[in-house]
Amino acid sequence: MSKLIKVLVVLVLFFGGAALIAASYYFAPVIEANQRGVVMTGDADQGENLTVLAPGKHYWFISGYNPITTTLACIEISEKELSLTGSANGENSGLLLASKDGDEIKADFKAWYRVIPAQAGLRLAALGDGDVEKIVTDIVKATAREKAAYHDAGTLYDGKVQAEYVESIKKDVNQQLAARGLELTVFKCNKLHFSEALLKKFEEIKKAEATIEVNKVKVKAAAVAAQETEEAAKGRKRAALQEAQARKESVIMASEAQVIAAKNWVLAEKIKAEVMLVRSQAKAEAMQVEAAAKVFAGQEGERFLRYRIADSLAEAWSQRNNINATSDGMGLDGLAAGITSLSSPQSDTLSSQE
Repeated sequence: MSKLIKVLVVLVLFFGGAALIAASYYFAPVIEANQRGVVMTGDADQGENLTVLAPGKHYWFISGYNPITTTLACIEISEKELSLTGSANGENSGLLLASKDGDEIKADFKAWYRVIPAQAGLRLAALGDGDVEKIVTDIVKATAREKAAYHDAGTLYDGKVQAEYVESIKKDVNQQLAARGLELTVFKCNKLHFSEALLKKFEEIKKAEATIEVNKVKVKAAAVAAQETEEAAKGRKRAALQEAQARKESVIMASEAQVIAAKNWVLAEKIKAEVMLVRSQAKAEAMQVEAAAKVFAGQEGERFLRYRIADSLAEAWSQRNNINATSDGMGLDGLAAGITSLSSPQSDTLSSQE
């Protein structure tokens, strides 16, 4: 009897274990790729004892999940689009905003959100089975309206201000959603719709600004023209001074040229006179030569020349012998003898030459 009981117990345990393994295999939860599994132990509302399971099949007691003491919840993490409109029926009428100066603006926002995969347990603890999309939509709308109230309609008309406005909304919303395990992945403004009155006012402002800019350009052009006129006047004055200086220098140079010309004329006249003097002397010498030639031409000229030669020899002989022909009473015979001795070669001279 005891053996039968033991066998039965063994069989029960064996088949029970096999059944448990089969149940673990066949009934193991499968977490899809766009999901995260959250294993809850105790009170999930407090965010305690939460384990996030990755996609895949999770066997009982092996992956940390067992159906006896824990609960498994699958949280979808795929991105979802928000419907941000001002009407309850979801028509594309835009989200109604109120600017700082009280004007109404409709905004076409585009927003996508998701559960942060690693924060799936925090999302479950913070929101539970609540309507996550509605919660995120309400946060985005409230934040967009709050941020719009800090701007005038005219400033939101500027594209740069719009970009800063949209970026500030996304940043503020993500700070609020982070505590719930959520985030905005896409948030942008397709267009801001202003009323006709606002658009007309913007057009008037734009025209006024354009007129102001044109006037600025005109004033600047007038200032430039005035400066150019002043510079031209200065240039004319400077040109007049330069012209006067040039005239003064030309007069001085002309005076100097006249002085130089006068000096050159005096020098030229002097040279001319010297040339005339030289020519006169040359002509006189030529006339003397011509006269001498006439004087000494023929027999009379030859006789006169001989006489002059004799006279010159006599004078030379007298000077050599320190004799005055007149005072010493020498006659013509003495002079002739002296001339003959003077004109004849001396013996000492001949002997020295030999």
